[in-house]
Amino acid sequence: MDIMYRLLLRDECQKFREIDRYEIVEDIYYFRDGNLALEKEYYEIQGLDNIEKRIAELINIYDEGGTMYGAFHREMLVGLVGVGGQLVGKNNDIIQLTSCFVSKNYRKQGIATKLVNMSKERAKRLGGKKMYVSATPSKNTVHFYTGIGFKATDEPIKELFDKEPEDIHMEVTL
Repeated sequence: MDIMYRLLLRDECQKFREIDRYEIVEDIYYFRDGNLALEKEYYEIQGLDNIEKRIAELINIYDEGGTMYGAFHREMLVGLVGVGGQLVGKNNDIIQLTSCFVSKNYRKQGIATKLVNMSKERAKRLGGKKMYVSATPSKNTVHFYTGIGFKATDEPIKELFDKEPEDIHMEVTL
C-alpha cells in the first residue's frame, strides 16, 4: 500500500473526519499499585465521538505551537499524530504526544510507528529529553506503545493526569 507521510497543515484538521476509529476492545489496563493490571472488559468504539470538539482540539494544538503529521492513502487521511509545542514536566524537558489515530483498515502496518517516530524527531528538535503520552487503556493501545519503547510512569504530569485519569500515562526517553 502506498502511504505518504507529511506535515498535516492546520487547515487540514477537518480531514480528521476521514479516520475510521472503529475498534472492538476486549481488555483494559488499569494502573494499580505501580503496576499495569489487565482486566476483561468489552465494548465497541463505533467512531469518533464529538467530532467537532476533537477537530477544535487538533486546531488548538497548532495554535499552542504544536505540530501534526498525517499518513495519507491517495488523498485520504488514514493516520494522524499530534505533538505538543511546549516543554512540560517538572524539569521542562518532556514533549507530549497529544494524539495518535490510525483508521481501522490501516492498522498493524507500521503507520502509527512511523508517525510516532516522526514525532520523536520533532520532540528532539524542540529540546525534549522524553516524550509523554496519555494512552487509551485498551490492550491494543498499551501494547503498541510498550512495543515501541514507552513505559508506564508512576509520576504522571499532574495537569495531564487530571484531564485523563483513566488513561495509562507513559513516557519514552528520546
